[in-house]
Amino acid sequence: MGSAEIQGDLWSANPAAWAEGAERQNQPLFEAVLERLDPRPGTALLDAGCGSGLFAELAAARGVRVAGLDAAPGLIDYASRRVPAGQFTVGDLEALPYPDGAFDLVTAFNSVYYATHPRRVIAEMARVTGGGGHVVVTVGAGAQKSDLPKLVDALRPLLAPADPDDDAQVPVTLSDIDQMRAELEAAGLELLDQVEVPFPWIYADMAEAVRGQTSSGPSEAAIRHSGRDAVVSALREFFGERAQDDGSVRMDVTFRYALARQPG
Repeated sequence: MGSAEIQGDLWSANPAAWAEGAERQNQPLFEAVLERLDPRPGTALLDAGCGSGLFAELAAARGVRVAGLDAAPGLIDYASRRVPAGQFTVGDLEALPYPDGAFDLVTAFNSVYYATHPRRVIAEMARVTGGGGHVVVTVGAGAQKSDLPKLVDALRPLLAPADPDDDAQVPVTLSDIDQMRAELEAAGLELLDQVEVPFPWIYADMAEAVRGQTSSGPSEAAIRHSGRDAVVSALREFFGERAQDDGSVRMDVTFRYALARQPG
C-alpha cells in the first residue's frame, strides 16, 4: 500500500474519538488562520487533509464554500455529517482530484508531512489554487516551543522500525518551516508570512487525554506494533508529567503556518 492507503487505514481506526477528543484541541489554530485571512462569503476553499472537518465547519459558518480531502474514509464520513453542505472526498494529497485553479484558498493543517512525497503535495496545492489565491501550510514549531514533539518521542520506541527500502512508512517527525518555505517557492508560490500560534491543549482528565491521543494515526501504528497496553502506559506517563492540580492535563503547543499566494 502507498502512504495514503496506510494513513487512511490508521486514521480511520476511531474517527469519533479523534474528532471529539483531539481535533477540537486545534480550534485556536483554525480560528487564528481564519481571522488572518478573513475569507469572504462564497470563497472556494479546499482543506487538504481535512480530518473530521472542524476547520471546514468553522469556515462554512463564515459563508465559505468548503471542500475537503483526506485519505481516511472514517474521517471523511464524519466530516460529511458535520458539514452537510461541504464536498468531501477520500483521496491522496499527492494527486488532488480537482482541476487547475479550482480554489481561492487551499489549506493543509498538519497533514503535508504525512505524505511520502511532501513536495508533490505542495505542487498539487499550488496547481489547484487560482491566480491571486492563498495557500496555508502548518507545521510544528519544535521541542523548544512545543510539547508536541515530546509526545511524538514518547511514542517513537513503540513504532515498527523504519524499513530503509520502504518509502511508505508512517512518519513520526514534524516538518521544518524552512523546508516548507523552500517547497512553496519551488512550486511557484509567493511566501507572504510565517506565523507562530501558541496555545494549550487542555484535557479534562487523564482518561480524556489518553482517549484523544490513542485515536491519532501514529498512536494507532504504535498500538498495532506494540499493543494497546504499552501505548496507554507511555501516554499516561507523558501526560502524568503535565497533570494539573485540578486533575486536568495541559500540553503547551505551538504551530507555525506559512501563508503564500498564487501570483496572477
